Amino acid sequence: MKNRKFFPIILLLCFACAAYGVKKNTGQKQFVSPGLVKGLKPVGIIGETKLGSSSLYLPTGIAVDLLGNIFITDTGNDRVLKCDREGRFLAETGGFGWETGEFNRPTYVATDNGLNVYVVDAQNKRIQRFDHNLNFVSIIEIEEEENPSGFGLPEGIAITSSGEILVSDIEGDFLIKLNSFFEYERTIGGFGSVEGGLRDPKGIFVSQDGDVYVADSQNDRVVVFDAFGNFLKSFGEKILRNPNGVTVGQDQLIYVANTDRNSVVVFDPDGKLILEYGNSGQGMLNLFRPTDLKLEGESRLLVVDSGNNRILVFELLR
Repeated sequence: MKNRKFFPIILLLCFACAAYGVKKNTGQKQFVSPGLVKGLKPVGIIGETKLGSSSLYLPTGIAVDLLGNIFITDTGNDRVLKCDREGRFLAETGGFGWETGEFNRPTYVATDNGLNVYVVDAQNKRIQRFDHNLNFVSIIEIEEEENPSGFGLPEGIAITSSGEILVSDIEGDFLIKLNSFFEYERTIGGFGSVEGGLRDPKGIFVSQDGDVYVADSQNDRVVVFDAFGNFLKSFGEKILRNPNGVTVGQDQLIYVANTDRNSVVVFDPDGKLILEYGNSGQGMLNLFRPTDLKLEGESRLLVVDSGNNRILVFELLR
């Protein structure tokens, strides 16, 4: 009879262990929720060898177009790269300078409907627009009559479904919104606002319903605004350390490049922790100062492993 009393307890413990799926020696930290994403499986590296004219050096941003082509801001080399889905080199543009097509610390990159590629040319305080083959199209700047301060120090970028541009400005601690004609519209957030205050905002993602997710790096959190710039929520304060990049899947799971913890963190739509992956290092299971990440479909995650001068490709285990 005594043994029967212990049987339900043992059974519950078994279920608890199975639900959390704890693994050892995989780089996987012990936070898993069944039925969502139970792990990240490294399946490839982009940048192990020379890409175009040189090897990657401190890359920052990444974007994926509708065909699966990959665009990388190779910040240390002041250039932008295009690779195919498998990471094979296709094209590059850039070089240090301030003329059209040249860069001074390109940071983040975004694509729209596949026709345009937008690159934040940070130290030149502008956005450069290219076609999908990286041919120069135009420069986007803020005219003085629109906003006398222009871009302070632009960093992250995202394009809405209607063609509006959102740029994070780490000098002003706010987001700048441009309309579809590339004209200044307004700022969002700002250091002085209470709930939506930002400090060194970096990567941006706009969801299908128009919500704006911002990696609020110096506040160690992600902040979410609605399409009109109203504060909705923040999360991750006890987990994130200097987050730089954020992206959201079709299932509303939120992926964050947790830069100072050398990890990738996955949250559910309510901002509750599902998974944290990564330890500092150079191996296949390690990360060193990841700065951005993008989903390619709903089964692959591309992570800019900046400190290791590479892009890591993960399969999502569900």
